[in-house]
Amino acid sequence: ATTVDVATSADSFLRQGKSVADTNELIKDSMVLSKVGEIDSAQATEYLTSSMKGYGVAVNDAIGIVDKLSKVDIESATSAGGLAEAMSKVANVANISGVSMDKLIGYLATVGEVTQKSMDEVGTSFQAIFSRMGNVKAGKFVDGESLNDVESVLGKVGIQLRDSQGQFRNFGDVLDEIGAKWKSYNSVEQNALTTAIAGTRQRENATVLFQNYSTALKYTADASNSSGT
Repeated sequence: ATTVDVATSADSFLRQGKSVADTNELIKDSMVLSKVGEIDSAQATEYLTSSMKGYGVAVNDAIGIVDKLSKVDIESATSAGGLAEAMSKVANVANISGVSMDKLIGYLATVGEVTQKSMDEVGTSFQAIFSRMGNVKAGKFVDGESLNDVESVLGKVGIQLRDSQGQFRNFGDVLDEIGAKWKSYNSVEQNALTTAIAGTRQRENATVLFQNYSTALKYTADASNSSGT
């Protein structure tokens, strides 16, 4: 790495109000991501910052994010840099939706390697999916009906979007339940689920995820057991 790479990374972290000590630590972490993920230092800094802020990761735990991305890079047909880019698009909404970082990386890697779409597009598609699942139609809320089309369709196949207190369940748990039952659904039920959850434009990605859900769970486990990678 050149001194310009290091200085660019330092400038970004210092502008965020990080201390010199924290900046030095984050420069090292982002530089590792830059080299392992084969992306430039500015991108590595941007992606690492987004993931940290999205999931509320402390500075001394930032290298753990790089571990997760590197481990799944090794195991899947995706790159650490691509996964980092995808995660930067969706980290905040995924965390709010109750989807762990490990599970999110598993989802992104599975859809990315099967579709071979740009990881920017894959990350954006999951942003849309989680947003659709959490959408509340004003009229439905007032009338006490299903909050959205997702809840209506899930109810038809025996899956609850909300818990007994009326709160949204963690969307990661909801997707786990769909993935576990996916092969028991007929083609009409599968199409109804993916259209409701992902919309027409992102339906392919949702279908790929559920058809390969065991792979997504494997990559989730890889990310979870990546310390020191």
